[in-house]
Amino acid sequence: MSTRSDRPTADLPELSSGVTLVDVDDDLGVTPVQALLLDRVLGSDGPAFWVDGANRANTTRLRELAPADRVLDRVEVARGFTAHQHTALLDRLAGRLAARASPSVVLATGLDARYRAADVDRELAGDMFVRAVAAVARVARVHDAPVLVTRCRDDAFSRPLRRAAATRLTCRATPFGPRFEDAAGEAETLVYRGADGWTQTTLAYWREVLEHRARMYDSAALGRPAAATGVR
Repeated sequence: MSTRSDRPTADLPELSSGVTLVDVDDDLGVTPVQALLLDRVLGSDGPAFWVDGANRANTTRLRELAPADRVLDRVEVARGFTAHQHTALLDRLAGRLAARASPSVVLATGLDARYRAADVDRELAGDMFVRAVAAVARVARVHDAPVLVTRCRDDAFSRPLRRAAATRLTCRATPFGPRFEDAAGEAETLVYRGADGWTQTTLAYWREVLEHRARMYDSAALGRPAAATGVR
């Protein structure tokens, strides 16, 4: 399903309810999962929650990506700086969601990061990590909502997260831009063509994609077709 076109493509993976594990190439940073979060917020009414465990919650970048500040009013961000803080945040999130509308999406970046710290006993850290995985899985199950998670490393320690994920996506850097790929091997490459040929996707392009998606969702809500643009 890889796309090639003289015009930009605005396709992003559709997120299903349940836990989705997203592995992103290091040089792409957190931008791909931020784009997925914002796309989900644009297309639904519920709030979004971002629990970060790896110092990846860059709200400046999130603001740069968002097509409008009003979108950010529905995104709440929390950071855990220790294993105990992180576990407490996830437990508190489950409690908060029990008393309010279902979320449009929950994002947990670096879910395994704090449990790898040297100041946490290895056995205790493993138990706490399993508890954290159970917490995000419970949110997905109880609220029938998509929960995006990322991890620091793919190894034996993070295996419980891999097992809990109903869906797995990867986002890889290619000469033509970031490529999302699912477990079935289907891929979508987000690229655009400049005067000198194919160009690596940039932050400005991610913003353009989301602006187009915002127009598309607004038009759908009003019951009319989206206006023709250079993005499809």
